[in-house]
Amino acid sequence: MTFLRLAVCLFLLLHSQGVLHAQSSHSAALRGHVSDVQTKEPLPGVRIEIRELHRGGIVDAAGNYDVKDLPAGPFKVEAHLLGYAVDSQIVTFVEGATTTLNFSLHSASVGGQDIVVQSEKEREIERKSVSRITLTPTTIAQAPAIGGESDLFRVLQMLPGIKALSEVSSGLYIRGGPPDQNLILLDHNVVYNPSHLFGFFSTFNTDAIKDVDLAKGGYPPEYGGRLTGVLNVTTREGDKNELHGKSSIGLISAKQTFEFPIPGGSALISGRRTYIDAFLDATNADRWLGGSTLLPRYYFYDLNAKIDEELGASDRLSFSGYMGADHLHYPSNGFIDITLTWGNKLASGEWTHIFSDKLYSRSFVGYTAYSSQSLGNLTDNPFEFDNGIQESSVKEDIDWRADEAHDIRIGGGLSRFNFNFYNTLGTTNKPIKDTGGAPYYLSGYAQDEWKITDKLTATYGLRVEGLDLANALTYDPRVTLAYQLDPLWTLKASTGIYHQFLHLVTAGEFTFFDLWVPGVAPLPPSRSTQYILGISGYPTENHFVSAEFYYKKLDNIVEYNETKFLSNDIQEIFPRGTGAAYGMELYLREQYKDFTGWIGYTLSWVNETIPALNNGMQFYPKYDQRQDVQLLLNYKISDRWQVGGTWTYATGQAYTSTLGYYHVGLDEVGVEQSLDIPGTMGAQRLPDYHRADASITYSFQFFGKPAKASLDIFNLYSHRNVWFRVVDTGKQPAEISDVKLLPIIPTIGMEVTY
Repeated sequence: MTFLRLAVCLFLLLHSQGVLHAQSSHSAALRGHVSDVQTKEPLPGVRIEIRELHRGGIVDAAGNYDVKDLPAGPFKVEAHLLGYAVDSQIVTFVEGATTTLNFSLHSASVGGQDIVVQSEKEREIERKSVSRITLTPTTIAQAPAIGGESDLFRVLQMLPGIKALSEVSSGLYIRGGPPDQNLILLDHNVVYNPSHLFGFFSTFNTDAIKDVDLAKGGYPPEYGGRLTGVLNVTTREGDKNELHGKSSIGLISAKQTFEFPIPGGSALISGRRTYIDAFLDATNADRWLGGSTLLPRYYFYDLNAKIDEELGASDRLSFSGYMGADHLHYPSNGFIDITLTWGNKLASGEWTHIFSDKLYSRSFVGYTAYSSQSLGNLTDNPFEFDNGIQESSVKEDIDWRADEAHDIRIGGGLSRFNFNFYNTLGTTNKPIKDTGGAPYYLSGYAQDEWKITDKLTATYGLRVEGLDLANALTYDPRVTLAYQLDPLWTLKASTGIYHQFLHLVTAGEFTFFDLWVPGVAPLPPSRSTQYILGISGYPTENHFVSAEFYYKKLDNIVEYNETKFLSNDIQEIFPRGTGAAYGMELYLREQYKDFTGWIGYTLSWVNETIPALNNGMQFYPKYDQRQDVQLLLNYKISDRWQVGGTWTYATGQAYTSTLGYYHVGLDEVGVEQSLDIPGTMGAQRLPDYHRADASITYSFQFFGKPAKASLDIFNLYSHRNVWFRVVDTGKQPAEISDVKLLPIIPTIGMEVTY
């Protein structure tokens, strides 16, 4: 890997020098570095603008920028980033020379007179990319919290094209795809189960988030292994100058964050923990029920850590780690005693090296693991169930800015997986299907962002990947075109092929039973072919509008047939088929002075045809919802008071009704069993879903430190939405009832920054 990297870099560097000599020696150039004036950390995404020339650039991940082919003379150069005061300097460009101009930006409150309301990074992404969304912690904090916890996935679910099955599900159902079709990354490391509390919260602690980049489709060749979307979350760097902290407490959890300088760099540590179990123990709550029933004990925790080191002007090291887990214990009641534990562990290191202002590389090594375990006793019969996935990976990415028109990126990676899946009941050990040991996944890509003309940009390339167990090598060409109709509107189109080798099996509504299995020959990998057409623009300075149409053809998609769980034929357990997802998304965002908000609308269809299911007939999966609307509003009343609210509506999701049932006798522990007779898959619909949330925040000084208190109201008008329907076969005749979701829940929280 090292030899290949050096060879490629040497070739590109020599080539880049040729390009440099080929350029006109009479034009001027501008380059520099942008950082936070207090923390000294680089600020990627800053927009460098020379308005008089209609020229500029975007600061890269290392905080550097360069602008070429400039005329000689004095010009005003500006630096823009959301949450920072605009900085501007007058620079005189000299013919044939490169001018260095560094910026140190001062943070400021959003809504101030001198703040650019929307980040220029976001605007640039919206101009050139399809189905791409960026979020900052400020945006996430604008949405009402649940239990005092603001949550990244809850905000993402308020965007068009992204669905939530219920308010207790933090899964992202993007454009007709289930959660396993999305690549979830934390500092470029894969997260296999990004949820807590059976899906009620995501694993991402918002106090540790720097920025969020989501692609709902049409993503470039540098990402792969999934059919639908990519979510890349970046952890914040710590302050390089002094110690800072933030403490938060809510109804169910508390958070603590520290950031501080270390020799050559900075460090950040952020943790949170729920305390429902501690509250029940401290209050001896079991006695409220007379001691006859023991209440379950539950908690989850997260711990994020990041270290950044500057090794001179050209090298930077970053180490990132995460660990989190959920723990649930049902105490013994004479019939059952059970403990459930599930969680993630991640560790990674990244080295960024700058060869020149045109060429830099990123080397990555990482480890990620997800595991879940349930153990206990069922009427004196001990049982244990374990499953998990571990991935060790190395990656190399090289970014070469060949000239003003081409930004070329190449890279590749190698991953090794380990899977475990077994259960025991009593004294009998029953290992479930052999997953094939430790398969290897290999990938490589090349892509070019080509500025064909001042109005037309193309991002195109090829990704190659394969899994040895699947005995398949795939080739995925992808291309995105963006044409600027005028200074306000951009027309965009994208098409590409995407493959997936890993698949998720989950039990019902509860995400602790997330079982990842690899594709195994002779079953081919799943494949999607995507077509996207969209238009976006700024009819006014304070409004952004977009409309996108998409069609996704699905082949070899996997479903889990639970009735064949004991089969020895993997093709019976995981039958394959075809499908399609298509629809339209409309989005309007307004950001004007102290008011921000957006409204989104989605019209969509999802269908599947699996020959082994539903008698081979086409059906609608449960995440097929015809229409949905999302509304988010936030208003800053004064320097102290801020109010916000959300409202969401969705047509009922598809479900399979029960036509009847029959008794099959006693199970291993003597309990009578009944099996349902299902109707046509996805033929029925639950009632429409709708809910409103609200929040009010008060900012003040707490012993001389900035603080804020918040009141959040979940389900403002207490509409009890239907989660799912169950059949009680113990009654004659059998009774069908709705399992309802949560009522109104008011919560309070407080946060102090120091």
